[in-house]
Amino acid sequence: MAGSGDPLSFETREQPRVIGAGSALGICIASMIGSGIFFATGAVGASLVSTANVLGCWIAAGVIALAGAITLAEVASMRPNASAQYVVVHEALGARAGFLGGMITLLIGYLASTAAVALVAGAYVQELAPASEPRVVATLLLLGLGAVHAVTVVGGTRLNDLLVLVKIAVVLLIVVAGFWTEFTIGIEPILPTAELLEAARAIDPTSVLGSMPPGADAATLERLLRDAPAPSALSASCGAAVVAITFAYLGWSNASDVAGEVKRPERNVPLAVIGSVLLVGTLYLLANVVYLWAVPPAAMVQLSPDGGIEPMTGLGSVVAQRLLGERGGWIVTAAIVVLMASTLSVGVMTCGRVIAAMAWKGELPAAAGSLNRRGAPTPAIVAQIAVAIALVWISGIRELLDYVGVLTTFAVILTMLAAMALRRRKADELRPFRMPLYPLPPLVATAVGGWIIVSAALADWRPVAAAAATIVALLAARPVLRRSIRG
Repeated sequence: MAGSGDPLSFETREQPRVIGAGSALGICIASMIGSGIFFATGAVGASLVSTANVLGCWIAAGVIALAGAITLAEVASMRPNASAQYVVVHEALGARAGFLGGMITLLIGYLASTAAVALVAGAYVQELAPASEPRVVATLLLLGLGAVHAVTVVGGTRLNDLLVLVKIAVVLLIVVAGFWTEFTIGIEPILPTAELLEAARAIDPTSVLGSMPPGADAATLERLLRDAPAPSALSASCGAAVVAITFAYLGWSNASDVAGEVKRPERNVPLAVIGSVLLVGTLYLLANVVYLWAVPPAAMVQLSPDGGIEPMTGLGSVVAQRLLGERGGWIVTAAIVVLMASTLSVGVMTCGRVIAAMAWKGELPAAAGSLNRRGAPTPAIVAQIAVAIALVWISGIRELLDYVGVLTTFAVILTMLAAMALRRRKADELRPFRMPLYPLPPLVATAVGGWIIVSAALADWRPVAAAAATIVALLAARPVLRRSIRG
């Protein structure tokens, strides 16, 4: 047991196992399919320029997620408790590393990503109601969900199962419509307007858009955009894009957060975390093929209200309107908002498990793990919503994406190191699920994770510096928290 010499008890609690295999898989899928697939490509496409770079970055992020999922499946099947990822890091690498990994999962994997999803939901609502303000919408959405979950535990499994099917259906609708259109009449690509090209020339005439010849016809413009020089696959731009795209894969580990309530966890937790990455990753690639048919990557920008140029973060809605018409696009956009709300709802629910697990092990005050008479972790949810709303008002979407991507990648690296430490120290212990090709999965996840953090720093040092400052602050705060817990 890690933390030998740790004066605080390492406590686990028995929970009723009521979540079946399908629902565990559904929790991961519901957490993964949210805003990421509808805006991440638009957020990074212009910096990547080429179709190969866009697809390559999505595949790289998927490989990291799959390697992490395979590794987590082994250790979570060994320790099927609430927030199994935190439990394993705590045991294998010590209490300090466990605290750091748990707090990153809690503060970043849940709180910062919750703020990012809420902001994107607000941006999509603005597509439907132009007079609305994304930050106000995000705040109201978070307050509403917080109020529901702070009062009672919503009978979430059946509702979640239904929403998972709706989420898959929405993504499949875009995929099927795109493939049908492309192979019947061809998708008419969305190209930059004359106003957008003029703004690009004024801002940076050496950029891809700024270098487009005035008066070029549509076919020539599309050809020049698709053939424009692109950064190499190992460039800082691609590394930073992988960090941002990693956001879309967040959620594959969520079945491990509720592992203490999963039936036959030695079988169903691995099935959920690995199966979700494979299924969702396939859907993501198919959706991106459609996006790239509809919009050349270099053209994934739009005029901002102040006359500048900003990323096309509403890419999913833009493509849906091109494929399904204005009314069909409106319906899909409304459905995307609902899907984001369901992702936020799942996040609010599962975040309580991480908080409870850390409180039960003495890393957070005992009150943080308390439940009200209806079983809801009210103090934890109130604090969670307050922090998420603060992040909504002080951050932008891309800044949150980069910050979340760097720190969650670091948390995944901690889990990979913990898995390898357990293999060395407890080689003979029963592993209900034994990862194939060991040590390749954790080594791949660790090496690629390190590469994308370095690449992100080369592209923009600020998110990485903020992540490093967060780690230092968390480690500095730990002794204060422990003193307060001891009373």
